[in-house]
Amino acid sequence: MTILARLKTETRAAHDRIEAAMDLDRRIASREGYRDLLVRFYGFHRAWEETAAGQAPDRSFFERRRKTQLLARDLEALGLKSEDIIRLPQCRPLMPLPVPEAVLGSMYVVEGSTLGGAVIARDVERRLGLDAETGCAYFRSYGRDIAAMWKLFGAVLLEASSPEADDVIVESAQKTFDVMHDWLCETP
Repeated sequence: MTILARLKTETRAAHDRIEAAMDLDRRIASREGYRDLLVRFYGFHRAWEETAAGQAPDRSFFERRRKTQLLARDLEALGLKSEDIIRLPQCRPLMPLPVPEAVLGSMYVVEGSTLGGAVIARDVERRLGLDAETGCAYFRSYGRDIAAMWKLFGAVLLEASSPEADDVIVESAQKTFDVMHDWLCETP
């Protein structure tokens, strides 16, 4: 079983749990609910990116996948001022990311949510009339490159795979799902 297959299998329950708890229909039914959802994503990504950057196995690979600036741009488009955005609460405590393999496991969750973001972006555009320029840049983060970015990420995971690394990768992905669930589904 490849690391990608193992991740999909062993994190399925956590993925289903967060998907059910997110209540996206309610959260994207209004601009205010959508903005509040983006605030939660911003708090997660800002803390996660700061923590993960120091252990990322490939700095340029990691940098291309940062989402905090896209979220800040969306929040500004939805009326928040930049000085208010930088003071938004951040996700704490975060899961430990002590080694590059842990970052890769955590990135599996973050990159996977980017895939789901393409579907959410269509709903946001249909319901709220927002696009990448008017408040939906985060959910459209890779645009037409989404499949290529996922494929490249998968290749990096496969390259890093070994019996010892795979255990760390899977454990980190599971912890990331738990932290993301608690942060995104918590009422601020």
